[in-house]
Amino acid sequence: MNLLYPLLLPLLLWGMTGCSQQSSNLGLGEERLSPDEAEHTAAMIEAIKAISLERNPTGLVERFNQVKTLACFDASFEILQDLGKKLQQGIFVSGARYPAQLRFANATQHDDRESDFHGLSIKLHNTAGESLWGAHGNQDFLLNSYPALFAADPGDFRDFIDATRDGKLWRYFVNHTHFYSIGIVLAGRAAIDNPFTIRYWSTTPYRHGGDTKSAVKYSVRPCSEARPGIEVKEHPDFLTDVMLAQLQQTEVCLEFMVQFQTDPQKMPIEDASVTWKESDSPFIPLARIYIEQGPKTSEATASQCESLTFNPWQTLEAHRPLGGINRTRKPIYAEAGRFREEQNQLRSSQ
Repeated sequence: MNLLYPLLLPLLLWGMTGCSQQSSNLGLGEERLSPDEAEHTAAMIEAIKAISLERNPTGLVERFNQVKTLACFDASFEILQDLGKKLQQGIFVSGARYPAQLRFANATQHDDRESDFHGLSIKLHNTAGESLWGAHGNQDFLLNSYPALFAADPGDFRDFIDATRDGKLWRYFVNHTHFYSIGIVLAGRAAIDNPFTIRYWSTTPYRHGGDTKSAVKYSVRPCSEARPGIEVKEHPDFLTDVMLAQLQQTEVCLEFMVQFQTDPQKMPIEDASVTWKESDSPFIPLARIYIEQGPKTSEATASQCESLTFNPWQTLEAHRPLGGINRTRKPIYAEAGRFREEQNQLRSSQ
C-alpha cells in the first residue's frame, strides 16, 4: 500500500468526507438487507480462497486478514460491579468473570516497523446460553485499531477483494465511489510501539439485549494512560518482544466499553465506514480485561494462536451482529477458516 500513497494523496480531500453509501431512512437498531448480498458473499469467498493460495504457495496458509500473529495471551474478562439494568444484557452481568484468550495481530504487514492496521480478537469461555454460530459457551469480539472500516458495505468490500485478487489494488481506490476509503486507509494505518497501549474498536455494530431498537459498538483501551518504560530495539518482530517485556514487569489491564446508537442518520448500521462520534454518544465502561504478570515466551504464544478461530457470530442472540459487513462475515469467516484448516492439514501430511 505504501507505493500507492503518491497516487492517493491528491484524492485525500474527497476521501476524508466519508459519506454514507446507502440512503439512511432507518430507525434505531434497524438493518436493511441488500438483494445482492448473497452474490457478493459467494464471490468474496471464492476470491479469498484464490488469494490465499497465491499468497501462500507453500507452507502454512495464513489468515486472509490479521495475517501476522504478534502474541496470544490467557486473560480474565471481568464485568464491572453495579452496572445499571440497561447495561446488564447477555454476558454483561455485574461481577461475572470469564476466562479469555486474546490475539494481537498485524492486519497485513509481517514487519512490525511498517505502518499497518492492528487487530485485537477476544474469545470468552464458559458463557451461558446458545451461540448463534460455532461452539456454545464461547463469545468472540473482533476489534481493529481504527474506528471505521475502509469498505462501507458488502458491495464495496467485494470490489476491494476483486481488485486484490487481480493484482490491481489501485483500481479500487481510483474509483470515485471509493474515495471515502482513502481517508480511512491513510488515517488508520500507523506504526505503533506497543499493542497494549493503543485503542481498538469493533467498527461494526451489535445488538445489546432483547430490544430491537438497541445497537452498540465496542471499544477497548488501556486502563491507564501511563506508558510503561520499556525499550526494545526495533526489528521485524519487536512488537512481540515489547509485550513480553511489559508482562515481565507488570500485569496488563484493558477496559472494554460500549457505545449506544442514538441517531440512526449520524450513526448508521449499514455503513461501516462512518465513525460513531463520541460527542454524540460516549463510550461506557462495561468490563476490564487482565493479563497476569509473569514470564511468557513468543514460541508458546505463537503456537497457541494458530489453532484459534474467531467469528463475530460466535455470540449470544443478545449481542447479535448487525449490518451488511457483519452479515457477510458469518459465512466468509466460517468458510475461510475451514479452507485454511483443510489446506494446512493437507500440506502438513505431504
